[in-house]
Parts: sequence; C-alpha cells; structure tokens
Amino acid sequence: MRSLLIKSPRQLFIAAILCLIVLAVAVIAYQHTWQSPEAIVKINVMNHGVSLPDGFFLYQHLSAEGITIKSITSGSDSLIISFNSIEDSHAAEKVLKRILDNGYRIE
Repeated sequence: MRSLLIKSPRQLFIAAILCLIVLAVAVIAYQHTWQSPEAIVKINVMNHGVSLPDGFFLYQHLSAEGITIKSITSGSDSLIISFNSIEDSHAAEKVLKRILDNGYRIE
C-alpha cells in the first residue's frame, strides 16, 4: 500500500524544479518590496563654516506646503528627513531646493 504522489525519478525531478521556480518567484517578489526606494531627503553642507538648517524651520515650511514629515534626524554633517511616501519626499526636495541656498546639497 504505497500511495506516494511521486512515483518515479522523473516526477521527483519535475517536483523539484517546480519548487525551485516557486522559491525564485517568492525571492524576487520579496526583494522588490525590500529594495523599494526610501522616502527620505538628505541635506548635506557643501561649504565649511555653514551650519545645517534648523529642523523646526524646515518642518514649518514643509508643513505649510502640505507635506507630512515622519521624522527629522541630524548627523554630524547631514540632516535626514523621513516621509510616509515617495511623493512627499519628491515634493519636499522641490521645496527645500527653493528655500535653501546653494550651500546645501539636497538628495
């Protein structure tokens, strides 16, 4: 009473190939969501002696434009602003390029 679904080496090979295909599709789908672009804008100082802009100042300007900010984090030489969506980060880039001078790199 042997009731295995796989009865021959050929069926085992086909089952293994199907499993590998399903695994590959799952990995590609996961990698696509994992590597989606982050909704951040990074501000760096271009010239020595220039300080980073005030986070509250930036918050006020971006909020006035209807852009929702998730967080503002400062590093030693940069300011990172996180948003809930890529659309907000793109809109924020445009506003920041308008209100900040050429002493800053906005990316």
